[in-house]
Amino acid sequence: MQSLGIDIGGTSIKAGLVGPEGLEGEIRQVSTPSDPDDIVSATVALAEELPRRERVGVAVAAFVDPARERIELSPNIAWEQRPLRLELEERLKVPVVLENDANAAGFAEYALGAGREESSMVMLTLGTGVGGAVVLQGEVLTGARGVAGELGHIVVQPGGVLCGCGQRGCVETVSSGTALLRAASTQLGTRLDSAEELERALRDAPELRHTLVNQVARGITAALLHIQAVVDPSIAVIGGGVSERLGEELFQAIQHGTTDALEGRRSAAFPQIVPAHLGNAAGIIGAGLLAERLEQSLKH
Repeated sequence: MQSLGIDIGGTSIKAGLVGPEGLEGEIRQVSTPSDPDDIVSATVALAEELPRRERVGVAVAAFVDPARERIELSPNIAWEQRPLRLELEERLKVPVVLENDANAAGFAEYALGAGREESSMVMLTLGTGVGGAVVLQGEVLTGARGVAGELGHIVVQPGGVLCGCGQRGCVETVSSGTALLRAASTQLGTRLDSAEELERALRDAPELRHTLVNQVARGITAALLHIQAVVDPSIAVIGGGVSERLGEELFQAIQHGTTDALEGRRSAAFPQIVPAHLGNAAGIIGAGLLAERLEQSLKH
């Protein structure tokens, strides 16, 4: 059986067919409109391009309510208190599962990717913002109010930069693509608006690249120290576009930062840190797998 997985992000909406072993076929995508109604229409139009839509899983870059019925708010998309699941069910005429995008990506990595052999896992996705997921014994942790696992909103710099969530100094303000664009623009004295512009600028500024890599690593290391104290996962998966662009250099910086942070602690307990395996398809795959899981639970 196949499900349709859809990933609604701040930059693009992506969709693909998902089977038991992951993505089946090509990913279709369109740019994310700025208007909330247009986002819904674009999502429906994209879904209707793909066949065999027995059920649909939707991953969205937003805080989702505990019942997984509506979007409560999104730091990077202009909508809130929107009953997205019901809207899409009415327009697509099939069952829809709604989940936070990082939770969906985390579930995909747990089921089919870097965390496949693990009993517990956390994931940080470094993109426009920083998403997070906690998966324990095969279950995505959502919490009493639906916002557990929002690891990108752990405060790592008290009193720091204002985050879209309303707090200051979240890891999202330090280790996201948006944070890198802001820091690079300040250092270079020129406004950078896209990941491509940033990448071009850093090719000619190796010292700045090194500084930014260390900035990202510090945010991740600080967040993981908090996470380890609460969850103690066996593995921490790092994914997203920022992670892919910075590559091995980032993981080396995280390792150095972790070693320094653990020095002097009586316990050296800390998760193994590994790169994600599923790339930008993780949200699609996770959404599809969660839709399939719901279908199976309803049958039983």
